[in-house]
Amino acid sequence: MSLTALGSVEIAKRLYCSDRVHVAVAHPDQVTDADVRHYHEQGFLAVDNLFTPAELEDAKAGLSHLIGGGNPAFTGVEFEAGVDVSSLDGRQREPYVRKLMKFCDFDQRLGAMANHVLLHRIMQRLLGRELNMVQDMALLKPPHIGREKPWHQDTAYFLYEPLGGVIGTWTALDEATPENGCMHVIPGSHLKGPKAHYHDRDCQLPDEEIDIDNDWVVPLKPGGTLLFSGLLHHGTPANQSAVGRRAVQLHYVAVDCYKIDGTRHAELFQDQAGYAGCASYQTKGLKTRPVSERVF
Repeated sequence: MSLTALGSVEIAKRLYCSDRVHVAVAHPDQVTDADVRHYHEQGFLAVDNLFTPAELEDAKAGLSHLIGGGNPAFTGVEFEAGVDVSSLDGRQREPYVRKLMKFCDFDQRLGAMANHVLLHRIMQRLLGRELNMVQDMALLKPPHIGREKPWHQDTAYFLYEPLGGVIGTWTALDEATPENGCMHVIPGSHLKGPKAHYHDRDCQLPDEEIDIDNDWVVPLKPGGTLLFSGLLHHGTPANQSAVGRRAVQLHYVAVDCYKIDGTRHAELFQDQAGYAGCASYQTKGLKTRPVSERVF
C-alpha cells in the first residue's frame, strides 16, 4: 500500500532505517579484492576521500555558477515543487534547487569530476572493463524542503543492456547524513533483476515491496563516493534538518553495453498490464503508469 498520504516524516520512519550503517573504505588506495567482491555480492561500495577538498570547492563553485545564470546556455536547473522563484535573481535561487541535469559540457570544473582518474580506476576495477558516461546530474536537498527520492532501480530509467553493466556514482559535496537525506540501500537486491516501477511520489518501486528489514544507510563525508549497480534498490528520504545536502551523481555503462529501444525496455520492466518502468521520457508510446494502475 502506498504511504504517500502519510507525509514525508512518517514515510521516513517507515521506509528508511538508520541502525545499520555501511562504513566506507577510508581511501581509494585501500580498496581490496574483498571490496570488489562486496560490490558484486551486495551491489554497492562506498569509498571516502576520492575527491580532494579543492576539487569539491571547484564542483560547488561550478554548480553555483550555473544556478546563478553564469552560463546562459545552460537550462538544466530544476527547483523543488511548489516553490516560486520567479522573483529571485541568480544565487538567491540556489536554496530552492532540487536538481541540475547535463552540466558537464557547460562547466569545466564539473566536467573534471566526470573524468576523474581515481573514479574511473575504481569503476574499471569493479566492472573489469572501460566505461562511458551516459548521465550527469547534481541532486540537492535544501534544508527542510528537500524531498524524498523514493526507492527505485536506476536501470528502470536507462535504455542499456546488459543491465549489470550500468553503474552509478554518487559523490557527497557536503556531509551526507541520515538527517539530511543520505543514501539508503538494500544489499544484494541487484541480484533480483529488474522490478516493476510505478509513478507515485516519483517513479518508484511499490512501498510495500521494499525490504526494510535489510535497509542499510550510507553516510558519506564530503568527497566520499558511493558506487552502485544500476539494479540496486536505493533511495533517499526527505531532508528534515537545517543542513543542506548536495551530491553529484554520474552514471556510466561498460563498453560492451548496447542501446535498447522502448519495446525491449518494456519487456524488462513490466507487470501483467504491460510497461512498468521509468523511461517514458526516452520512449514513444510508453508511459509510466500511476500506482493506482498497478496489476498484481
